[in-house]
Amino acid sequence: MAHKKAAWSAKNLRDSNPKYRGLKINGGQFARAGNIIVRQQWGKYRSWNGTYTSKDFTIHAMVDGVVTFTRKSFVRFDGRKYTRTVVHVIPEGGVVKETPAKKTPAAKEPAAKKDDKATDASSDTDDLTKIEGIGPVIAKALAENGIDSFEALSWSKVSDLREILEDADLSQHNPGTWKKQATLAKNGKRDKLKELQDELVAGK
Repeated sequence: MAHKKAAWSAKNLRDSNPKYRGLKINGGQFARAGNIIVRQQWGKYRSWNGTYTSKDFTIHAMVDGVVTFTRKSFVRFDGRKYTRTVVHVIPEGGVVKETPAKKTPAAKEPAAKKDDKATDASSDTDDLTKIEGIGPVIAKALAENGIDSFEALSWSKVSDLREILEDADLSQHNPGTWKKQATLAKNGKRDKLKELQDELVAGK
C-alpha cells in the first residue's frame, strides 16, 4: 500500500482570509446604529429604511431599532421585473421613515471656467462604458447589481460578472479583462489603460 500522497493531491492551499459572509442579525432582533446586519458579496439583500450599504455590499443599521426583512419588486433595464429581499430597521415608536438617498452636494455653477481636462476627469470617474467591452446596456445591468464604479468593478470576480451577464441575457460578452481595466482606470493610469485597450477586441 502506498504511503505517499500523489502529486497535486493537497487541498486548501490558500492564504486568503475568510470573509465571514452571511446574516449577522435576524429579523425581529434589535440592532444599534452601525451594527452589521448582512455581510454579502453581491446584492442579494438591499438596504432600505433605516439601513445603508457600504462599498463591499455590507448592510449596516443606520438607526437603533428592530430589524425586519421584506420582499420588494424592482424593474430591470429591459422592463422585466425581479424581486429582492430588502432590509429595514424600525426605530423605537414603530415609525418607518424612508431612507433618504445619499446626500450629494448641490451643483454649484462655477464662478469661472476651470480647466476642461479636470472637468472631464471628474465626469469619467464612474463611467463604466470607458471599459472596453462594456456598453450602456451592460453598464446598467452592472449598476443594478451594485457595480457602478471602477473601484467596485476592480474588486469583482470574473465568475460573478459572468453570472450577472447571464441573468441579463448578455452571456455572449466576455468580462475577462474588465477587472484589470477597471483597476487601471481607478488608479488614473490612462496611458496604460489605452495601451491595453488597443490590444483588445470587444474587451477580450
